[in-house]
Amino acid sequence: MSESTLPRAPLSPALARWTATSRCYLARKLPLTTRWVARQQAAAVPLWFVVEATGVYYEELAYFLADQQQLLSVLLPNKVKHFARSTELKSKTDQLDARLLCRLGLERALPAWRPPTPALRQLRALARERQVLTKQGAQLKARVHAYQPNSRTLTRLAAQQQLILQQLAALDQDLTELLAAEPELARKLAQLTSIPGIGLTTAIIVVAETSGFAIVENERQLASYAGLDVVQRQSGLSSHATRISKRGNTRLRTALYLPALSSLRYNPWQIAFYARLRTRHPSGKLGVIAVMRKLLVLCYSLWKNDQAYNPDYPTAHQSGHEIAPATEVSRGYTG
Repeated sequence: MSESTLPRAPLSPALARWTATSRCYLARKLPLTTRWVARQQAAAVPLWFVVEATGVYYEELAYFLADQQQLLSVLLPNKVKHFARSTELKSKTDQLDARLLCRLGLERALPAWRPPTPALRQLRALARERQVLTKQGAQLKARVHAYQPNSRTLTRLAAQQQLILQQLAALDQDLTELLAAEPELARKLAQLTSIPGIGLTTAIIVVAETSGFAIVENERQLASYAGLDVVQRQSGLSSHATRISKRGNTRLRTALYLPALSSLRYNPWQIAFYARLRTRHPSGKLGVIAVMRKLLVLCYSLWKNDQAYNPDYPTAHQSGHEIAPATEVSRGYTG
């Protein structure tokens, strides 16, 4: 069951204000676009929008079109780039890029974009804000420990640290209110936190960055989206060690690192899995990466099956779904 099919609780006042403000802004900004599109559209031809995902700048248009019940595909920039290389275009302008996207949409069967629910949109915004504040807090802590001859500098750094702590507390309160208004979402997050090593913050990031796993259809797509898929480069006599692609969602990949280390301390299954990898490869780095991927796929499985973590899951069944089989690990991949 995906997040889009879950029974919805009434929106909290804060979430309702946030959603209404976003839609009012878009309603003022984009009516000219819709009128222009209506003039270009042929009556007998279905209309399909193709948008390139450039940062967060495409999101306002994408959400607006989704609210207007328009068909839409959002493409990653690297896919558009590879398609452009297959054409004879050598120049690059906004007009040529628009023609290229139109041609891509005509030649390929593109998947329809499914917008996340308002709750997941706000969850992602809050999760990303928390990651930024946490990173800033770590940077300030390092600066405080560094040599600072000026006492006033230390005072200002301490004030900045206090401000970040206050903002984190306010942000955590917003997350608590959001989950209280979305009991089904909170229940499924609790199932993910039943995994040893996965806390609420990690579970929120995983669910928010994957839109409740609605943007992937299987485990391979999920690993690729997180940049944890294994790639190999070989040509003639030249052969490099396989490694992860790192082309996916950096926030998702970063959020899984510390949980993987924690899982290697408290989860017997992951400890045994890691030990098996170390017997075939002395480097511990690839083992941690494999555990990160295993945790991510486990979150996906529990979310889709609507189950909590079962530490007594049959060993034989688990061995049939190992994330890093011997054929991959024996070649050795690194980060």
